[in-house]
Amino acid sequence: MPDASASGRQPPKRRPYEPPRLTPLTFTAVSKHLTADVGSVGEFDDIYDAAALLKEFGSPLFVISENALRGLYRNFRDTFTEPGIDTRIAYSYKTNYLPAVCAVLHEEGAWAEVVSGMEYELARSMSVPPQEIIFNGPYKTREELHAALGQGALVNIDNFDELAAVEAVASELGGKNRVGIRVNFRYGPAPWTKFGFNDENGDAQQAMERIAAHPNLTFELLHNHCGTFQLVYDIYAKGVEVLIRMAKRARDLGLEPTKIDMGGGYPSANKLKPMYDLPEGGDRRQDTLYPFAEAILGPLSKAKELFGGQPTLVLEPGRALVDAACQLVCSVVGTKDIPDKGRAVVVDGGVNLVPTAYWYDHGVKPTNVSSDAAGDAGPVSIYGPLCMQIDVLRENVIMPPLKIGDPIVISNVGAYCQTQSMQFIQPRPATVLLGPDGPEVIRRRETAKEIFMLDQMPKRLRPDGWSL
Repeated sequence: MPDASASGRQPPKRRPYEPPRLTPLTFTAVSKHLTADVGSVGEFDDIYDAAALLKEFGSPLFVISENALRGLYRNFRDTFTEPGIDTRIAYSYKTNYLPAVCAVLHEEGAWAEVVSGMEYELARSMSVPPQEIIFNGPYKTREELHAALGQGALVNIDNFDELAAVEAVASELGGKNRVGIRVNFRYGPAPWTKFGFNDENGDAQQAMERIAAHPNLTFELLHNHCGTFQLVYDIYAKGVEVLIRMAKRARDLGLEPTKIDMGGGYPSANKLKPMYDLPEGGDRRQDTLYPFAEAILGPLSKAKELFGGQPTLVLEPGRALVDAACQLVCSVVGTKDIPDKGRAVVVDGGVNLVPTAYWYDHGVKPTNVSSDAAGDAGPVSIYGPLCMQIDVLRENVIMPPLKIGDPIVISNVGAYCQTQSMQFIQPRPATVLLGPDGPEVIRRRETAKEIFMLDQMPKRLRPDGWSL
């Protein structure tokens, strides 16, 4: 890990890094009727009456904490702050593009990182200046390139076909159009080489040479995104090393990059299933981000001149900002004993709403259980309502006996659960934001009519009484 003292930085708030550790899951009863208070899991410390929210807004229900969103953003920003480096957080829209979520983060100062025309349109509709939009992704249509470049957004080019399209669009537009390139390199057993120009084989160098030769392109940024839920921070140190080396070559070509973009992939407070976790297991805590910051800021602080003297460091977190800010409140709809597996409950929210349950052991907690039942707590599997054997939210989690109607809270579901949720068998639930004025609906519950409203029924097939 880079030596922080070599850069002259004084991080008084940073604690020494400790390797992740395995924390046993326990159940603790605190009162006759518990409320949802899971501040010990991630950053969600709002206390609310889960049963009352379900009665008002329906079950299941996504609940997002505005305080947690703001706190997670500020912690991330402050962790990656360095004198002489202009750090900019470009929130990854694909992680959770509920407009209210994006609005909270933009109020905190976030830029927008988008990967589609749909997301770009959302950012512009929220009055994000084009100069604060990073357009990534391996597929951008000619129309999307024309709009983004023409309005002044920064487009990260992914491949040579896209570079040719950018060259053509820039010639049509004239002037100076802001671009960067995404760079990949080999590191570890499963490198992310699908995206961007490879450094080792010379593709990245060739891309810079073409950009340098084009009169209507301004080369601003070098970008690398090395993976998702990364737990090995050394890969970021390697990424900075590669991009610094490329910045020197860019200067030799007459290009003047001012920005270095280290993408996203930073972990959240969620717990990976053992087969995906570090060998020693563990949970993610607030200080987990510090070694990532050291890996990036240490070497960059020594290479400022290659990025114009005061480089802009762009980071594109998604999961690390929103995961712990969101919970899913479900209701128990069935109980059973399964041969060879033991006790189980069925709840009214499944993997169609929490697809991340395939990779994470989400925190689960009951909220309306008598404290007298705590002594009977034991392992239970939690299933969703879908007609699929794989609709499993948690296995062998310690819980007290549950009955029909009991609410349970599933934690750390802010990342990818809503953007990847499906209306499979069941409509998608409402989402409420816990803000200064109490709970506010930021996405209403879907109806059957809304699910089928895009479908067209030919008149010859339309049955009597058709109403959808």
